[in-house]
Amino acid sequence: MSALIIVLTIVQLLTALATVLIVLFQSGKSAGLSGAIGGVADTFLAKNKAKSLDAKLAKMTKWFALAFVVLTLVLNLMARSGVGQETAVAEEPAAVTETAETEAEAEPAA
Repeated sequence: MSALIIVLTIVQLLTALATVLIVLFQSGKSAGLSGAIGGVADTFLAKNKAKSLDAKLAKMTKWFALAFVVLTLVLNLMARSGVGQETAVAEEPAAVTETAETEAEAEPAA
C-alpha cells in the first residue's frame, strides 16, 4: 500500500472523529417541531446567533463533513484505479515443474 493512501486514510479517520466530536459539542435545538411550525420570535440572542459558539460549531460540522466526503471519494477512486497496489508476478512452484518434467521423461521409456 502506498504512503499516500495510508496518509489519506489517517486524515479521513481523524476527520470522521472530529465531525462526531463537533456534533456532540453542539447544544440541542429546544424549539423542535413546534418551533418550526409556529416560528420563532426574533430576540436579541437570535440576532447574534452567527457569532455564538453553536454557529461556529455548525460551520465546522459542515466543513469537516465535506472534507470527509471528499476524502472518501478520492480514496474510492484511488482504490478502483489501482493506485498504490503492488502487483506480483506469479511464479510456478518448483515442485510442479519438476513433476511435469519427470512424467515427460517417463513416457518414452515405457
